[in-house]
Parts: sequence; structure tokens; C-alpha cells
Amino acid sequence: LLQPDLVCIVCFGSYDLAMRLPRRLHCGHTFCQACLKRLDTVINEQVWIPCPQCRQNTPRPRGGAAGLDLDLASFLGVKAQQTCTSSGLCSIMFLFAQSQGSCDWQRIKALICCCM
Repeated sequence: LLQPDLVCIVCFGSYDLAMRLPRRLHCGHTFCQACLKRLDTVINEQVWIPCPQCRQNTPRPRGGAAGLDLDLASFLGVKAQQTCTSSGLCSIMFLFAQSQGSCDWQRIKALICCCM
């Protein structure tokens, strides 16, 4: 069973660690990288990625959607689903220790609990 926050609300596809990485826009909403790649909009000679949920524009990074920040909690959720074994806790904590950015502790605790 997939967790609702591990599915892109645009394409209803599950996030993965390849083409459907969960990427966060400046407004805080998260969508898969594949969907965000298709949303580029040019306004006054600048390229933007409009949020499909709230319509706030995020400047497109030089690398396109792949240059946007990962949604850490969703990324760890995908990683946990793929590596949920007796050593899954170590994998998740290692990824968390390497990450930079803010963290939603409630979601991280829930992800860790699923691997114990």
C-alpha cells in the first residue's frame, strides 16, 4: 500500500529514485521530477515552473527540474520502501545524516518505525 505523500498528485505515479524523484518547489509543494520537467513557462524572458497546486512560480534552475531541491521526507519514504529490511534503519539514518535542509521529524520517525 502506497503512502499518499509518496505519490505525485499530477500524474498519480509513485515517486522513485530515478525519473520520478520528489522535487520541492519554492511554495513548498512537491511533485515528481518528470511532471515538473513539462511545466516550464516563459514570462518576461525568464523561465519559471508554475506550481500545479497553488500557481506560485518558481524560477527554473539551470539544470531544469533536476536542479530543484529534493523533498527529503518523501525521498526517505521512497528509499525506506525500497530498502525496508532489518538493516533499513541504518540506511535511512545514513541518508538523513548526509542530507542538508529542514526535516519533518514526525514523518521521519514514522519512516524509521516501518523498518524496525
